[in-house]
Amino acid sequence: MKFIYDFFIILAFIICQPLRLLSSKINLSYEGRKKSFKILNKEVDPNEKNIWFHVSSLGEFEIAKPIIETLKKSFDNIKIIVTFFSPSGYENSKEYRFADTKLYLPLDTSFNAKRFVSSVNPEIVIFIKNDIWSNYIHYLRENDSVIYSLSSRFNKSQFYFKFYGYWFLKQLKKIDFFYVQDNNSKKILEKNSFENVHVSGDSRFTSVINTLNKNKRVTSIEKFINNKRCFIAGSIWENDIDLIDRVIMSNIKSIIVPHDISINFINNLKRKYGDNCIKFSDLNNENDFKKNILIIDSIGILKYLYRYADIAYVGGGMGNKGLHNILEPAVFSVPILIGKNFQGFSEAEDLTSLGGVFSVKNSDEFYKYFIELYDSEELRNKSGKANSKYIIDNIEKNKKFIDSLTGKIHYL
Repeated sequence: MKFIYDFFIILAFIICQPLRLLSSKINLSYEGRKKSFKILNKEVDPNEKNIWFHVSSLGEFEIAKPIIETLKKSFDNIKIIVTFFSPSGYENSKEYRFADTKLYLPLDTSFNAKRFVSSVNPEIVIFIKNDIWSNYIHYLRENDSVIYSLSSRFNKSQFYFKFYGYWFLKQLKKIDFFYVQDNNSKKILEKNSFENVHVSGDSRFTSVINTLNKNKRVTSIEKFINNKRCFIAGSIWENDIDLIDRVIMSNIKSIIVPHDISINFINNLKRKYGDNCIKFSDLNNENDFKKNILIIDSIGILKYLYRYADIAYVGGGMGNKGLHNILEPAVFSVPILIGKNFQGFSEAEDLTSLGGVFSVKNSDEFYKYFIELYDSEELRNKSGKANSKYIIDNIEKNKKFIDSLTGKIHYL
């Protein structure tokens, strides 16, 4: 099975080569991975006390950050290595000072995984969410590294728990500790004879509290809003635009933050909304700030912008991309609108029942909920407070994982 798995990993890599010409993200990944072992050889000493975090993209990196920062403040003698699967995480990590080494994760072939584990020799490894790679797990177990899975979620429909996924389940069982997001995940793992499974919540709660406490201001955004009510549409895709279009076209100050900062998508938005629209990077003179539609063409600032929202829409829920992070606006006591596909996202399920988040199926429903919120300060405050209270109530759940991790480091 290991040979077959290697074969399909290499085949997927070969198939993706022509796509480099069409996708800047795929090309960035390819070029970045070419340098990974060179970075390891230059920056990482396998004899150091190395702790390795693996994250898929920017969202998972946000989960890892508060843990990395806690460890670096608590221990002087550790080195933090962070690997990324996608460019959205890696490209946004370059100025992050708490990680000693940052690089793309080499493809999960037996050769790469064995070489990587030997080069890093990590004492502890933390895989964030479900970006778990079987060959790496195999060689980490051979290396006697302590392996954690953090903020992962499992359901019975996943391939691990099907007859054809037995080999992958066997690799998954080599992980020492699971800190999952919910009780359902815990029950599924325990039903399949996993041990050391704990419900820890999601360290994104800590991350968004840190964002709140930083109180970072963006003066150009404040000038653009000019004390008017503001709508922010964050992490949106093309199929989100039809949903929110009627609000954007009205005379309301609106900020659009695409998930994929591609030139084509941004140019299409510019053409669609015409002279009343401007890109963040083009804000310059007084007339620019008088426009009603602002497109953010910069990565990494969305979480700081939500403080300026009176109402937020978080994208990803109208298609199959997956709902993006609703905790980022929730921490600022902002009422939130989302698309119809949010099942499996525990925070969205919780907050829709608590009245802080409103799920909509179409543009008419979106406009109805939006106007109700826009016209009622009382409703906005009630919904916003439900969201921020939910954040505070969940903070303590993450302490269990931090205590376990710091205990292991003390022991090493």
